[in-house]
Amino acid sequence: MKFFILSLVTFLLFTPASSAISISYGGVAPDFTLNSIEGKSTSLNNYKGKVVVMIFWRTGQERSLLTLKDAGELLKKYKAKGLEVLGIIEDSDDREEALKVYMDNKVDYTLLIDTDRQVYGEYGVRVFPTTIIIDKQGNIAYDIPSHPLTYKTKLRGYIKKTLGEINEDELQEILSPHKEAKDPSSSEASRLYNLALKFTDSQMYDMAISTANKSIDANPHMVKSYILTGFLYLETKDTEKALASFNKALELTPDSNDAKTGLGGALILKGDVDKAIKILEPATVANPYPQMTYYELGKAYDLKGDKDRSIEMYKKAIEKIIHKKILPSSVSKCK
Repeated sequence: MKFFILSLVTFLLFTPASSAISISYGGVAPDFTLNSIEGKSTSLNNYKGKVVVMIFWRTGQERSLLTLKDAGELLKKYKAKGLEVLGIIEDSDDREEALKVYMDNKVDYTLLIDTDRQVYGEYGVRVFPTTIIIDKQGNIAYDIPSHPLTYKTKLRGYIKKTLGEINEDELQEILSPHKEAKDPSSSEASRLYNLALKFTDSQMYDMAISTANKSIDANPHMVKSYILTGFLYLETKDTEKALASFNKALELTPDSNDAKTGLGGALILKGDVDKAIKILEPATVANPYPQMTYYELGKAYDLKGDKDRSIEMYKKAIEKIIHKKILPSSVSKCK
């Protein structure tokens, strides 16, 4: 069973998160009709023939605010050329705070309310903020997860390419590494993180924990380093440190399903099964890789004595692994 856990953790940590949504590039952007903050009904189809930038964001998040402001600056430059920007928040978010953010930062584009997370679900949005660029034909052209250091450069390049101002070679020149801002601390943190992953894969946990913590020291804002240390502390049964790591990850990225999964596992280890289930069950809904989440739920229900529900969760974990078509060599580790 230990090898099964390690296989799932490694799969989660090595799975690339380069795409912010579940729809592939070139796919048709699902139409929707939502009300604006002022109560006006707006449909995506109203913008056919224009390039549309949609921003899924949330209040109380610095990355979301930076995204809104960067997109607003680019809208001023390209609106006359056929660009529109839409900001979208969930119905459960703080509308008054969202409106205040718009007013305080002079954001001059429509704010839509995603009732019942309708659009969030149709697009398979995975992180906040998420930026989606839709071409004039209504197809998904590009997406940008979160707000990387190169966000504004990427968004400008994607807009220019989708508007037809530049070709693919010119876009790649804009996006080329030597054009991107350099952050030595982030580069060192990434190097240490990748090294920690290698130690994890080799089951050298002490080395992995030490290296992952050095990654955090190099860049305290790298969420995946906290998640990795959390899973490593789970593996070594250090409950309190695991809880601290996952809580810090959630403080930085409240929507991280991996961090929620780890937190649930730590709570199970601590004996707080009911709280673990409360955290884990919602984490399966919008999580593109819920294998570990189902596994932890299986453990939780097993501890509660609900064998049928426990078996159901374990089966779902296995089904998700098979569905993602993990290589046989990876599956063979599950002994």
